[in-house]
Amino acid sequence: MRKPKVEKTRNAGTMTEAAYFAKIRSILRNGFRYWKPAMLAAEKASRPYKGENKRLKKEYQCKSCKEWFKRADVQIDHILPCGSLNNYNDIVDFIKRLTVENTKAFQVLCKPCHKEKTNNEKQLRNA
Repeated sequence: MRKPKVEKTRNAGTMTEAAYFAKIRSILRNGFRYWKPAMLAAEKASRPYKGENKRLKKEYQCKSCKEWFKRADVQIDHILPCGSLNNYNDIVDFIKRLTVENTKAFQVLCKPCHKEKTNNEKQLRNA
């Protein structure tokens, strides 16, 4: 049996409420991608590159697995999640958690560790 279609109430009837708030969440995350405290946290987790590739200048240590990675293979994680952004009431708290001023609120995780952490947080939230 098919799920009932979700009504598209946003953007001239082309977006669902969930898609609308996902877009806002994405724009906010992208806009604060180079937030200075997060960049400083990444800098603290780096060291001069020790491999063969002369183009790489730095490598970054994953806080979880302790392995070293090039920048493209790590992500800066909010230790305390930014949380959900599903309606207008969530916006202020989401932005406050997204733009934390303390570098200790961030950690560098390799992509697999970050995905695992995110999935665990989602499971706890949905339990």
